Order: sequence, then C-alpha cells, then structure tokens
Amino acid sequence: MEETPVCTGCAVTERFALKTKYFYDEENLNTFYEEYEAMPIHQKAMENQPLAIGMVVSMIIVATVLLTSSGVL
Repeated sequence: MEETPVCTGCAVTERFALKTKYFYDEENLNTFYEEYEAMPIHQKAMENQPLAIGMVVSMIIVATVLLTSSGVL
C-alpha cells in the first residue's frame, strides 16, 4: 500500500489473487482489506498482473478452440 520495503521476516502476510502481499502490521492489512473490497473488479484483477494476463490468454484460446470445433472458423 505504501510502496516502501517491508521486512519479510516480521511482516504480516496474506494472499490476494494468488499473490502473497506483505504488510507492516494488522492495521495496515485491515486498511488494505477495506480498500480491496471497494475496488472495481478490473482493479482487483490488476493486483496480480501475470494471473490476469494468463486468464485473458486462456479465454482467447478456449474461444478459438470452440469456434474452430464448431466450424465457425
């Protein structure tokens, strides 16, 4: 949240969108929870960009396979 380094040994950790996030303390974690819940779905997806990109590519591949197998393409 603050974009400053956090000691990973003493930090509070939590997983969001399959990515581990590190927080200074429980208060900092709770603040992030509140902000995360208020985010629109596209901002939540951008919390883990490789996951979001992988999902989009997977959906394109599935759509292409379905269209090809049905004879549209």
